Formats: sequence, structure tokens, C-alpha cells
Amino acid sequence: MKLAKTYNPSEYESTIYQMWETADAFAPTGTGEPYSIVMPPPNANGNLHIGHALMASLEDILIRYYRMQGRDTIYIPGADHAGFETWVVYERELTKQGKSRTDYSRTELYAQVWDFVHKQRDNMEMQLRALGTSASWNDNVFTLDTKVTETVYGTFKKLWDEGLIYRGERIVNYSTKYQTSYADIEVDHKIEKGTLWKIAYPSIDKIKEIVVATTRPETMFGDTAIAVHPDDERYKDLIGTSVLVPLTDREIPVIADEYVDPAFGTGAVKITPAHDPNDFEVGKRHDLEQLQVIGYDGKMQNVPPEFMRLEVDEARKKTLEALKREQFLRGEEEIEHSVGYDYKSGLPIQPLVKDQWFVKVGPLAEKAKAAINDGDITFFPATKKKAIIQYYDNLRDWNISRQIPWGIPIPAFQNVNDHTDWIFDTRVDEEIIVVDGTTYRREEHIGVKKIHLIHGFQAGSGLSLLRIT
Repeated sequence: MKLAKTYNPSEYESTIYQMWETADAFAPTGTGEPYSIVMPPPNANGNLHIGHALMASLEDILIRYYRMQGRDTIYIPGADHAGFETWVVYERELTKQGKSRTDYSRTELYAQVWDFVHKQRDNMEMQLRALGTSASWNDNVFTLDTKVTETVYGTFKKLWDEGLIYRGERIVNYSTKYQTSYADIEVDHKIEKGTLWKIAYPSIDKIKEIVVATTRPETMFGDTAIAVHPDDERYKDLIGTSVLVPLTDREIPVIADEYVDPAFGTGAVKITPAHDPNDFEVGKRHDLEQLQVIGYDGKMQNVPPEFMRLEVDEARKKTLEALKREQFLRGEEEIEHSVGYDYKSGLPIQPLVKDQWFVKVGPLAEKAKAAINDGDITFFPATKKKAIIQYYDNLRDWNISRQIPWGIPIPAFQNVNDHTDWIFDTRVDEEIIVVDGTTYRREEHIGVKKIHLIHGFQAGSGLSLLRIT
């Protein structure tokens, strides 16, 4: 017999692994002390990377070690449907074909993505096998499996009953590229150099003026007030008066609010409730109008004709040119500030007002803080305790809505005759349901063709760890 000069694993390892699977070598035996690991499910939309290989190898070492010790081991594999991540990947495929989401109904898109995911998932699972991962494939979990979605909906119902889930109109982090909102934690914040422009807002009689400093002059057209600190002597005589928004004839009030830092900029702040989370809260306190001047497509709206339908960067350039031409600019200075970016497209996130589903994080954060303060959790180094408490104190309510046609639909239906009336119901495959003689609709009309898109939410992968058998 002639032996090969080198060992070629591809000639043997797939056959050996197939023999292991056929013999149920990785299945639990039912004898010995139990030992289990749930594999953090890789995304089902593409191939594994080096991080997955490291994770699976380390976990498999533990599983094999305890299996050889006689423990009843099980390594439970899985795949994450990865709602938004998968949609981004699939939308790129549509773009290559010269298509977009508006060319299909929600049902058609869901079916297309389902087929795409299962093809990619097969590739991913074959890669795990090629690594020699001793996973119990008969116990494989996909985060769109019925047992997982039932757990997700059970959690949603619990939060709903406890008053921790609500629908409301708030400022969200919006991706104009992918036409969906993000949670705060998904925004990529970068410290970068920028410019603080000083702009004069003339009084009605045009005798006086108040100068504000802003990094976003293009949002000026959405201003509905100028705010100053109530104790700032420089502006006390202007509180309660009105000024004109430059380049327009629109009057806005000068208001007093303790949110304003007198030491920042000029001590006067333009308030744009539809485009800044802090301004949104100021607007609520003073009952200000929300005037949206950047659309969900990232283009200007509700602005003078010369700025209509411009992209934000171009609108900023032309606004500054017009302010200089009309002599409203009063200077500028270079600063460093934090700018939020879409972690997928690399484009700036637009803070926009949108009706979304939120989780009230305050009550949940208080429980976490109590556990920390009571010593139930110990931090190393101890200084990290203060950092996490500060993090909890600054949390905003968690936006769980996603405007994508893939994922787990939010199990809520709206009364067709009363848009404030929402009910929990898991019949998410039906667009219309009737409950006690009242008709409810599940989906919203979104998109150019008024196609129905899911308000999906990101919960499946985490909750799959709670429901694996």
C-alpha cells in the first residue's frame, strides 16, 4: 500500500464527522452529572469568522473534557435570524439585482429572506462541523423556531401587563440609509472636530438680536424657540419676547429653561424639538411645536424652496452661504464633539420623531442599581461600580421597533377606529383580527407602495438561551 506523503484532512474528516453524527456520539447519554453549554447563536446570514472559530473551539474543549470525565454533556448549537443584520445583507443582494424592498409585498420579502437565510445557515452549520464541533445537532435551535418566538411573546406580554411596554412618539436614532430606527446602544458615537457657528436671530422690530451657537445650522428651519437659563442676566429682558428665524418670517418665542448651560457657546440655545432628544424634552415642557425639516429619506422638507429636497450636507453648506449673504453669521469656532453614526452605513444618524414601541427602562434599572448597592454584585476594580451606576442613571427608554420585513413581529394590533387603542395578540400572521366586535389591524403602512412592513424587535437571540429544549 502506498502512503500519501502528506495528510490531507479534507479526505477524511468529513467522513469521520458523519460517522460521529450517525452514531449520536454528541447526544446526551442520560447518565452522569449534567453539563451543558448553549452556543451563542451565530448569525444565519453568512459565513463564520475567526471569532466564531475561537468561541466554538473553546466551548468544545470544555464539552469534550467533561464528556471524557463521564458527565452527561450537551453542546446545543443554534442560529440567529439576526433581524436587521440579515436584512442589510439581503438588501445588498436586492440592490445587485436592481431591485428594492418597495418592489415586493411584505409576504414576498419574508419568503425571499427565509430562503436566503436557510441557504446561508446551511453553510454556517457545515463550517461548525468542519471545525469538529461536538454539538448535538438534533437539539439545534433557530431563533425563529416556535418555541423561541413563544418565549419572546411571553416576555413581551409580561412587560405589557406590568406597564413596561408602551407605544409613543419620541426622538429615535434613525438610519436614512436603511429606513429604520436603532436603539441607543446601536449608535456608533465618535469624538471628532467640528464647527460651532454663531447665528443672529433678530427681534421682531429688528433692533435687538440674540445670538445662538449651533453645530447644525440646517436644522434652524425647524426651530420653535430660543432657550436661555432663567438666571442668566444677559437675557432676562428677552424672556417672553419673540425673535425671527433667519431666512424666514417665522416668529418663535424666547423661553427660560434650566436645561441651558450659560457657559456653553453664547448661553442661548436654538430649540428644535423634532431633531434633538434634549430639545424634544424641552419642547414637551413648554408645549412647543415639532417641526420636522429632515425627512425619513434624509432630505430637507418644510423649508424655503431653495433648500427643499437637498441632502443634509448640501443643505448645511447652502444655509451657511445664505446666512453669510444676509449677514446673520456672527462668527464660528472649532470644537470637538460627539457625533452619532449608523454603524452599518457609516452615515450620520438622524434624530427624528417617530411613533415607536419602547420599554420603560427606569424601573428595571432601579432594580439593577439596588442589587449593586446592596452588594449582590462585586466589581473589580471597585471604581467600575460608579461607572455602571452612572450608565443606569442616563439610560433612555429602549426603542424596540425596527422597520424591516424580517424578524419577529411585534404582537400588537391597533383599533382601526381608535388609533390610541392597542391590544396584545400573537396572531401576527393575520393583518386584521376582530375581538369582541372591534376590528384591529396589525401592520402599519410604510413605504412608497404602501407595503406592509413588520415592526420587528430585537429579542430572539437573547431569549433563545431561556428556551432551548
